[in-house]
Amino acid sequence: MASRPLAAITFDVWHTLIYLDPEEEDRYLTAQLRALAAVLRGSRRSDRVDGTQVVEPEEAVRQTFLDASERPGRGRALGDLAREAAQRAGREPAPALWVGACEGLVARQPFRAVPGAQEQLQQVRTEGYRTAVVSNLLGETGRSMRRVLHRLGLAQYLEVEAFSDELPWAKPSPEIFWAALHPLATDPRDAIHIGDLPGDVRGARAAGFRLAVRFDGARDYGRLYAGLCHPEVPVLPPPDRVLASWQTLPELLTEAFPEGPRATKGPF
Repeated sequence: MASRPLAAITFDVWHTLIYLDPEEEDRYLTAQLRALAAVLRGSRRSDRVDGTQVVEPEEAVRQTFLDASERPGRGRALGDLAREAAQRAGREPAPALWVGACEGLVARQPFRAVPGAQEQLQQVRTEGYRTAVVSNLLGETGRSMRRVLHRLGLAQYLEVEAFSDELPWAKPSPEIFWAALHPLATDPRDAIHIGDLPGDVRGARAAGFRLAVRFDGARDYGRLYAGLCHPEVPVLPPPDRVLASWQTLPELLTEAFPEGPRATKGPF
């Protein structure tokens, strides 16, 4: 009889594992808008405008990010967003410059690990739980966020990263959750997801996870981030559990998996 796959915990990144203070977050998103508009402004005007109303570079970037955020479930590579913004601005696309500008900005931000995150990640890996990230990205790349997680000492405890810019899906699509679990060989019924936004709860529920948990320990948002991500949209039915801080994770795991990481009985 083969041993059962281990139970898994998947985590959102922004405002769950890492964060910026609200003022820093607004400065970051403002700088991102300006830097990407500058890339568009420096590109040659396109002679292939398809009849769409051409807008100024700043507005093209804003519309592109807003449009992407309003299409839940669809993963978008950063280079594709660069092409969409260029079309709106009537410019030739420069996806490599767009990606470089975004990754450079990420590298300069004073990201912090959410208090208690590193300690709890280390503990759950020590106990034998599998771990993965499930994260939607718009103005970042998975590559740049991996560097942040590594710099903050979190990456060593995360076995799989499912970033929406590298996949066809984004939360709340169940497929991005399944993509995170597949390398771990964990059934969704033996997994819980922890994240701060409505899409985290809806997606984990749609994927058939044992628990969809909202993390409330870092829900202090900048105005611009909140405008894109809509953190206060109600989720009905509400989350299965609410985690007030990382210090309360052990209690939640004891409740969710009373037998530990090999929490479900049955022959395999």
